[in-house]
Amino acid sequence: MRMSKNFVNIDVPDLCYYSEFCPLRTSRTHSNLGRRFFGCKVPKENDGCGYFRWIDPKPSISVHQHPEVESSLMIRCKDGKNSCDRLKQKLKDVEQERDTLCEKLKDSEGKLIALRQKIKKVKFERECAKLKLNRLVLLLLIILTVKWFFNMV
Repeated sequence: MRMSKNFVNIDVPDLCYYSEFCPLRTSRTHSNLGRRFFGCKVPKENDGCGYFRWIDPKPSISVHQHPEVESSLMIRCKDGKNSCDRLKQKLKDVEQERDTLCEKLKDSEGKLIALRQKIKKVKFERECAKLKLNRLVLLLLIILTVKWFFNMV
């Protein structure tokens, strides 16, 4: 298994200077709150060896140590939340507009289909009218030919 250089195996505890296993502990101090470490199980005050090693890296900045940073971050969080809320509302508005446009598109498609059917009907009627006109012209020619023929005789 390939390990990154920041990997710390906490499944196998460290051995202190007295060759005793060190328990994994979590700091409760204000400056290192929640940071994990291995340390000799016997406190230094009770003649412990004083072995100590941090597991978690030190945070680059502790917000609680700098109230102005904490305040600034809280303002940013609030602004970020407002931005997030604005973006969510904008998304809802865009989705609503999309739904409206989809409905309009469906209506337009329905109207387009109806217009195409009307066009087909009008073209059919025009073709029928042409045929009727051709029949009338042919009939007129026949009548004129017959009349001319009887006038000649």
